[in-house]
Amino acid sequence: MQRPWVSSTAYGVAIGFLVEKRKEAGLTQRELADRLGKPRSFVSKIEGRERRIDVVEFIAIAKALGNPAGDLMAALAAAMPDRLDF
Repeated sequence: MQRPWVSSTAYGVAIGFLVEKRKEAGLTQRELADRLGKPRSFVSKIEGRERRIDVVEFIAIAKALGNPAGDLMAALAAAMPDRLDF
């Protein structure tokens, strides 16, 4: 059973977007985790929607992916559905 704070449609879009960006960067979960200084399970739990990320973690992930956080956030915002459930 997924926790409600990670099971919304909008959050699924956000995580799918980050997974896509990780793959576009040619990184495995382990490689991204190494860049973040975290264990692989950190990335796995985010991508598996077992834990929610905060804004500081989003910025760190964006930097680890080689993207300016503002640009990545703008692209994510554009990918979001009109109605956001959270």
